[in-house]
Amino acid sequence: MSQPALAQVLSPPMGPSTMGDVDLAQIMATAIPMEQIYEGSGPMATARAVPPAADMGSGVPLIRPGTAGRAVRATIDESLYRELSESAPSANSNAPDTQDYGSGNRGTIYHYSDALQYPAPYFAPQRSVGKLYFMNGGLWYTCTATLIDRAILLTAGHCVYNPDRGGEEGWNTQGIFYPGYSGEMGVSQRYGSCEVLRWGTTTQWRNVASESEGLNGGYDVGMALCGRLTDARWTYVNNSLPGFRLGYLPFCYLNCRLDYNFLTQLGYPGNYYNGEEMTVGQHLEVTGQTIPLWGRIGLDYVYGSGMEGGSSGGPHILNMGEISDSARQASQMPSRNVVMAVTSWGYSGGDIKIQGASPLSGVSNANNFLELFNQFCRLSRRTHGSYTCTPLPT
Repeated sequence: MSQPALAQVLSPPMGPSTMGDVDLAQIMATAIPMEQIYEGSGPMATARAVPPAADMGSGVPLIRPGTAGRAVRATIDESLYRELSESAPSANSNAPDTQDYGSGNRGTIYHYSDALQYPAPYFAPQRSVGKLYFMNGGLWYTCTATLIDRAILLTAGHCVYNPDRGGEEGWNTQGIFYPGYSGEMGVSQRYGSCEVLRWGTTTQWRNVASESEGLNGGYDVGMALCGRLTDARWTYVNNSLPGFRLGYLPFCYLNCRLDYNFLTQLGYPGNYYNGEEMTVGQHLEVTGQTIPLWGRIGLDYVYGSGMEGGSSGGPHILNMGEISDSARQASQMPSRNVVMAVTSWGYSGGDIKIQGASPLSGVSNANNFLELFNQFCRLSRRTHGSYTCTPLPT
């Protein structure tokens, strides 16, 4: 298969953290939900021109399998999450309803449904998604990230590197990932946390002059290498690589940018439950198309969503969940739980409920996502052992 000859970009290695529970509690209480604002009054305000048909890529998406991880049997107290769900309309003015849509016109494709992940994101595949805390420029922020291998995290490029700072100063200097995070557990999470050892992003994101310039370009994709889990309330996961016990999701690595895609979005947006519980959104996503009433859209997937800052980096998943299909004619794309894109940006002002997500392989597979993953796979093998990752074929 043909791949562009682009070198992906890695951060310098980071030393071990000396933070204790008090430090972590302070970070959780004060970290800022990361948000990329796409200025304008509608999808056409600053959208780029539609690329030629050839830029959509060719062939069906190529997918790397995942694993569900170790099975868990446990009794869950659902009362807390039922209470959260029932109290949301009065406690949160931005709580979703059944008629949510992305803009002022109901006759568009930007309808969506957001909801609390209920009763909690404890089991596969949701537990492979979690909350990412990171320090950049001396401040702590939050994004969403997904396990795509035993120790490899997928997130947005702007959650690992800030082009506005530039150079080596643009990289995050610390990071902590909490898989299956639930704010009800506080610092003592069921699956614990892992420290980030290394960051990386696409060459295109690393080289943009500013964050605003890089939006809707199809390459706001990042990765991170995790250490072993520590401080887990469910002690069987301690000292293991997170994806080994908890599982990791399949992902697309070539031809991920499609005309239309119905995807499920997971994230920790600060406007829902203060970013303390996982939110799930479902919507049709489009890219590179001419849409009635709105005209042309840009290079990322766009879709209706009520999520805001903190959802950045969250996965957009094809065929979320499991199904047993006995139909004579099999589904056209039957693979389950496949990550196709990551949340990248939203519109300013709050009245336009539309976001954009960068497809993993970019436009015409031009961000060389395959090699970015393979670089992290090699890092994982050197850091944790050769059994921890198998590179993608090139």
